[in-house]
Amino acid sequence: MKRNSKWGSLGERVTKLKDGESIVLEPEGDLSEEARKIYNSLNGIRACDLVRRTVKIVGGKIVITRVGTWRPLGGL
Repeated sequence: MKRNSKWGSLGERVTKLKDGESIVLEPEGDLSEEARKIYNSLNGIRACDLVRRTVKIVGGKIVITRVGTWRPLGGL
């Protein structure tokens, strides 16, 4: 049985969002460093490769919003 990491489970939650939906996270430390760490970690998760998303700091919280899906080049 494979254990999910903190980032793996967050990546799964992000891929299950519909366009325009968000996840709001409470930061565990420095806001900008935590947001950067989340952004970079999601980029390293294969399941998130085709998910367009934003990671922003809003009102002292970190908001991850799905903004669309990347389309493969060459196809419309």
